[in-house]
Amino acid sequence: MKKGIIIVLATTLLIACGETDTRKEINRRKAALKEKQETELKKAQDELLRTDSLLQIANLELDSLQQKVEKDKKALKATPEELTLLTRTRIKRDSIRTQAETLGMKIRYIHKKQKEE
Repeated sequence: MKKGIIIVLATTLLIACGETDTRKEINRRKAALKEKQETELKKAQDELLRTDSLLQIANLELDSLQQKVEKDKKALKATPEELTLLTRTRIKRDSIRTQAETLGMKIRYIHKKQKEE
């Protein structure tokens, strides 16, 4: 009977030691995840600032070009090259806008995950 109790106690002790190592690993991974989130958040915020600046420039270019093309259309002087340039500028602006929106969603997602922890 005593032998069975000793075996149970020894097994329990071994399991408890294993859980400690497991708990340490879990805590280490949680800390690494938190650090990774902070790094990714900072990187995304910096990239969003640059992207927002590019978006503002692209909007100004598009507005300027659009006014010029509209003026030329009214005067019946719009060239295919102007129209192509306008379309490409619009595509460029839309691409930058999509990138900015994606970065914004990434930042919101990281904030959400940080609140959950």
